[in-house]
Amino acid sequence: MAEGTKAVWLLGARGAAAVVFGVLALLWPQLTVLALALAFGAYALVDGVILLGASWRNRGERWSALACAAAGALSVVTAMVTSLWPGLTALALVVMAGAWAVVTGCLELWAALRMRGELRHAWLWLASAVVSVVAGVLLWLRPDAGAVVISLVLGVYALVAGGVWLASAWREHRAHTGREHRSWRRPASGARVAH
Repeated sequence: MAEGTKAVWLLGARGAAAVVFGVLALLWPQLTVLALALAFGAYALVDGVILLGASWRNRGERWSALACAAAGALSVVTAMVTSLWPGLTALALVVMAGAWAVVTGCLELWAALRMRGELRHAWLWLASAVVSVVAGVLLWLRPDAGAVVISLVLGVYALVAGGVWLASAWREHRAHTGREHRSWRRPASGARVAH
């Protein structure tokens, strides 16, 4: 599989996982803290594995690989804690989810700023990082929030972040297939065709 195709699949998988979690969190905001913690843990595990895969794929780019590995390891640890400690209180979940969002967002921001010369569409990576940090701060501002509020904040965050990652995957796909700068062209026959 070509490097560009691997990047598209990693971005797409990360975006899809976030969107699935976001939809679940928003469709069932009345989830118990236990159910929300397990759903969040599953999402964090998938996200962590994808980030660890991205760090391995980018191992030649030291700083990018390091940031992805750190964010991936944090996600996996967060997933393990939520799975092994099923009796989480709402407060513990807010603190953990907030810390996860802020730290992974800061790591993504750092990687995006360091790699902005090499990254296509670096603004999408920056947008994802900012959304992550904002979601974490919002959770920390209301540590006494119930499961419904936590679910809504995490759901909106996951949908926005997932949308950003899917858009980034689509733009990477278009860049690697040579369609990024093509538009409607008039062939010799005069008919219009889409490229």
